[in-house]
Amino acid sequence: MVSPGHGRAYMLAVVARPHMLLVPALLAAGCVSGSYNARDHYANPEPEPAGKPAVSLISAHLTRFGEDPPPLDGEHGRERMVEGGEHTQDALLLVFSEQLDPLTLDPRAFGILRADGRRVRPTRAFLAPADEADENRSVTLLGNFGSESAPPVAVHVLGTLYAESGADLHGLDADITAPSEPDRPVVIERLEPNDSRCPGAAQMIRSYWTDALTHVGADDLASVDLRLADGRVVHPIDFDDQAHREDDPPCPACSSPTDDNVLDLCIDTSEAIVHLHFAAGLFRDPAGHPTAAADVTLPPSKPPPARPRS
Repeated sequence: MVSPGHGRAYMLAVVARPHMLLVPALLAAGCVSGSYNARDHYANPEPEPAGKPAVSLISAHLTRFGEDPPPLDGEHGRERMVEGGEHTQDALLLVFSEQLDPLTLDPRAFGILRADGRRVRPTRAFLAPADEADENRSVTLLGNFGSESAPPVAVHVLGTLYAESGADLHGLDADITAPSEPDRPVVIERLEPNDSRCPGAAQMIRSYWTDALTHVGADDLASVDLRLADGRVVHPIDFDDQAHREDDPPCPACSSPTDDNVLDLCIDTSEAIVHLHFAAGLFRDPAGHPTAAADVTLPPSKPPPARPRS
């Protein structure tokens, strides 16, 4: 595993087409980029906190509406219950700019505003779909968050929630994107390859997306452009951190793997990457929607600090 201290995360200008949406992502560990425009949904919004947290809630994406439960005998149908099975509940995926402290994760810390003005709370909150020890930026919320006629429009951190750094995340909020919104990268992180991630590569770039990724395969490597500082364009030599690959051999006896919203790019050159380009429709989300095209400009990587003289 790569510990958080071994990499640097960046908030970047990610231009996602076809909607040409300028998405804020992580600029540097500790920089501020809150999504406070979510307060505009309220006629009388509460004042912003005096000091905005150094951590931001970068994206909030409704991955699906839950399935309606089967009707009872003699009924034509019934409304989804607030408490119910996982498939009957709506799922909302949040991505934060820093790793979260899992001991402080509680569904009561979150509030969701629906388009009809109703405020609801999730019934469950857990680190997912990316749930490895060095990927604690993603949170899935389950609950009855609305319907297509009254969808959820904003999410707020109303209770106690902390980042691993100790930053208090109370007061963060973000607009919620619909299930049909194309999946896009929102956090890019430079990490060192190791024995379990991109073994043998010269460098690794980790990307966090608004939703889980599927249909990832070796044929997609040529559609990810990595521009070097000298202007040359190269491509990753491999993808990592995906449970299922399109080029994996069939295995009927294997348990069904679950993909997440993290994709690692393995790179065979040590020269600094200054720009990433993901082609449109390169991957798909779990519902089958193609991903958006995205251009990501990376600031120059900083050399490690010099050792003090003895």
